[in-house]
Amino acid sequence: MEKKSLFIGIDFSKSKFDVTVLENAEQGAIAQATFENTKEGFDALLKWVPKQTKISSDNWLFCGEHTGLYSRSLAIFLTKKKLFAWLENPLQIKKSSGIKRTKTDRADSLVIAVYACRFQDRALAYRLACDALETLQMLHAYRARLVKEKVLLQVPAAELRRIVNRDTVSRFIYEESRRKIKNIEKEIKKVETLMNKTIMESELRENYLLALSVKGVGIVTTICLMMHTDNFTAFENARQLACYCGCAPFPNESGTINKGTHISRLANKYLKTLLTSCALSAIKHDKELSAYYHRKITEGKNKYTVINNVRNKLLQRIVAVVKNKIPYSEYYRNPWIQCA
Repeated sequence: MEKKSLFIGIDFSKSKFDVTVLENAEQGAIAQATFENTKEGFDALLKWVPKQTKISSDNWLFCGEHTGLYSRSLAIFLTKKKLFAWLENPLQIKKSSGIKRTKTDRADSLVIAVYACRFQDRALAYRLACDALETLQMLHAYRARLVKEKVLLQVPAAELRRIVNRDTVSRFIYEESRRKIKNIEKEIKKVETLMNKTIMESELRENYLLALSVKGVGIVTTICLMMHTDNFTAFENARQLACYCGCAPFPNESGTINKGTHISRLANKYLKTLLTSCALSAIKHDKELSAYYHRKITEGKNKYTVINNVRNKLLQRIVAVVKNKIPYSEYYRNPWIQCA
């Protein structure tokens, strides 16, 4: 990336965002302002920045924390305007900013601008997701809300089932809960059908089918992996993906103290949960992974460590089939390796 001369730090919230403009970390803020987090606010931002500097827009660097829906709209707007937008991990900015005693939105925007100035060599331009991935993200979010609503009804319904014959009120609540649960299940199936149709009619189809060919990996896990990896392009190898999913082990030692290797809590916990379900399914239905799991358990290995190893093996298989464009087969043998 070419070096930039003007750094614009942005602190997002639901209804507005605060902006700080500066040219170098030592000079301090040139100007600060607040804008509505809407299309009108975005236009006002692009009219305001040129009034604060003579530096051309080619040398501007917009930086903000990646806060999901709150930050994505502006990032998309700036990218379409051919401007450099960088959304960084909030924890990365927090850890690099040192001790802070002041906590305001404007102060945070200054911290972000300073971070962008000092670490511009790490900057990654925001990439627009394809239309199919945008659609999948919205459908998956809706499905997640439906599943949550279903669970909220299922748990008390299961408890009421024990006393359903005691009084009419319990029976009424139980029957109404069951009726609503069935309706929610129908809605979930509709969403899943639409998700599948979206994938099969887009450029995501090939990688989707390749990942699904791995035993134990289901539809929801595959879709989530595609969403979080921009169709398996955001990571270079399986190790990086495993790190993001919270499956990669890291050493923990200091001086003479060695606590062994442990997985990090800094991860996408939702993907980690999905991969755990995949690992348990693979242990049941994949002969190779089933044999591996039971062999390690017999050797006295920790159960959860072995399950984590299975998660890593599944990720390695997914990355391999997507990279090589060959569906997974338990009978596959590398043609370059001669049999003994």
